[in-house]
Amino acid sequence: MERYSGGKRNFIDSSGELILKLFLFLLLVNTFVNLFISKPTIFDIINYKIQEREIERKIKEELEKNEKLKTLYRNVKRNPDYYMEIFVREYLWKFKKGEKVVPLPKELR
Repeated sequence: MERYSGGKRNFIDSSGELILKLFLFLLLVNTFVNLFISKPTIFDIINYKIQEREIERKIKEELEKNEKLKTLYRNVKRNPDYYMEIFVREYLWKFKKGEKVVPLPKELR
């Protein structure tokens, strides 16, 4: 059976195009529903990514603080007298007899 270029189109040709268009429309609707209506939406996923970056940044900061504290702990274990003197002078504001202390402004510390 040959197709001809002019004249009416038969029902089989037009129904195939209709089914294809309907299928593509349903795909478009499904994509829209999945992105914007069903949970999690695209906006939820974007927010999750932002929160994930923030949490990773905080974890990195805490790991750096932890490393500094581990180093300080090792130093205190090696030389406790030196760090005890620093603690007494800086935090308890106690000084040796005859020692003069000149407080500096915060900008110079």
